[in-house]
Amino acid sequence: MAQKSIVSVIDQYFKRFPHRKIEIESEPSSDLRISVVIPVYNEDDLTPTLTSLFFNQNEFSFKVEIIILINNSIEEKLSIIDNNISTYNYLLLFAKKYNNNNITLLPIYINDLPIKHAGVGWARKLGMDLALKRFAKIAYNGIIVGLDADTVVAENYFSEIASFFSDSDTQAASIHFEHPTKGTVLDNFNYEQIKYYETHLRYYKNILTYAGLPYSYHTIGSAFALTAKAYARQGGMNRRKAGEDFYFINKLIKGENFGEITNTMVFPSPRTSNRVPFGTGKAILEALKNHKDLTLTYDFKTFETIKQWINLIKNEKYEYRNFPILIREFLTFKEWELHHELFLKNSSKNNKYIRMFFLKFDAFWMLKFTHFSRDSTHENSCLKSNTNLLLEQLGYSKQQSLEKQLDLLRTIDKKRG
Repeated sequence: MAQKSIVSVIDQYFKRFPHRKIEIESEPSSDLRISVVIPVYNEDDLTPTLTSLFFNQNEFSFKVEIIILINNSIEEKLSIIDNNISTYNYLLLFAKKYNNNNITLLPIYINDLPIKHAGVGWARKLGMDLALKRFAKIAYNGIIVGLDADTVVAENYFSEIASFFSDSDTQAASIHFEHPTKGTVLDNFNYEQIKYYETHLRYYKNILTYAGLPYSYHTIGSAFALTAKAYARQGGMNRRKAGEDFYFINKLIKGENFGEITNTMVFPSPRTSNRVPFGTGKAILEALKNHKDLTLTYDFKTFETIKQWINLIKNEKYEYRNFPILIREFLTFKEWELHHELFLKNSSKNNKYIRMFFLKFDAFWMLKFTHFSRDSTHENSCLKSNTNLLLEQLGYSKQQSLEKQLDLLRTIDKKRG
């Protein structure tokens, strides 16, 4: 059966899903290959991000567009509106001065979002929908990249992203990231705390792999890329006020050929932020206020339980009574029987059963179970100790310092990619 054209796939997306029409005077170049989408809300300085994109890149032979979607609700504070207007005017001047044959900045200001949905999810969706429309105009399955306004990119960012997608049939990917762990822009507290937070992120990702789960990828809004077709096929970005990246990237992991880009990287800021209820900025802010202890993480025993359960399933031992007690406390017999019968009915081979199992018991389910385990049985415990337990199970030596643990986990993630 012939594959649908990129134009028909995109047309179907805009017929099925609500979207907003945004007018752009300039037409996209026929050589457009990458569109980077950056949501912006109440930002003070975009210069580091723009400098890394416009002036610090290795040479590339295709066209890139940077869509910056400045946004606020229709009921926003006047001070934030004024700041957004100032940012928009700055970006217009920047575009006029620095747009060139290779890279173009497209500043968009949306100032009337209904307060119910206004937030980073909708802003990211508006920008990505616009990128999709521009690829439709040139009938090209280009690359849409997610980035944040506080993030700097490596000098081979464009060239390696383009190379990754041209050299494989991968339709979506996470991009390697590393938070700065020293500097003068922020307080030493931020640089110290981000070491704990990033180690926690990498511990969690790799311990899911250890437990036997196939969807252990980072899900960060400033560090992912996908083809236009994949974006349209998966129904586009959601409008969540927070966690939009986690939910959307997990849809991509389940629905597309997903990979990891590790030959380039992004550097998200370890600044504090209260714009969303969770994430890097919120974690650092809560640590600053002594509301959160970043030296703690999910207990290793939780994932031993998951690993035990997954091994039973892979060995076709589906009897509920044999499941670990903690799994049975979270998953009722009725729920399990319902899903189990469905898996059996729709699969003739074990590998099909396993695929269906992981589609249901996905990253979101595992995160909910992890929180259940934390709240009911295995409280959060020492990050350094748990990380060393994981490293030993993965065949590595214990590390004496957090810094060495983080360096090793970064290396492991690059090697896997």
